[in-house]
Amino acid sequence: MAMTAVGTETEDMFLYDGVAAGREVRAGLARRSASVRPLPMEDLCFFVKPIDNSRLVRVMDPHSKGDLLKMLAGGLFAFVIALGYIVPYLWMLRTGYRIEELKKEHETLVDHSRVLQVEEAGLRNPRRIDEIARTRLGMSKPAPHQVMWADGANAPSQPTDLLAQNLSRFVAEGR
Repeated sequence: MAMTAVGTETEDMFLYDGVAAGREVRAGLARRSASVRPLPMEDLCFFVKPIDNSRLVRVMDPHSKGDLLKMLAGGLFAFVIALGYIVPYLWMLRTGYRIEELKKEHETLVDHSRVLQVEEAGLRNPRRIDEIARTRLGMSKPAPHQVMWADGANAPSQPTDLLAQNLSRFVAEGR
């Protein structure tokens, strides 16, 4: 195959010369024996044809801008539809997690309330209050003549009546 140097600017640039190569291929085929078949497309010759497209100017398609806007509007519409489908689902999922979190918090608050009610019942126990008054504060039961009633008509005659009145008032208040 013949490779020839082309150009005056650089000597290291080579182009394929199809005419000379075609002659060599045809000469090689003529020297071949009749028993050897030629390869497919072996007798084709390619020629280099320089094409200069530097003077060509691309013409704008007047419909291309409209097509682009239609495609962008369609994509935006699909995106909005997808968001309209996904966002409520995500809010529902988030609300479900929040409900479960609030249920757990409610259970802990109910348990804490029960503990506080038991503690309050223990602190309001009259026996405990009487014991603290006697041991820590050094108090004693008042004598019957030391007790002054606001309305003298309800004054108990016996100390056991006083205990019954206090107990009934304690039960009525729900303590």
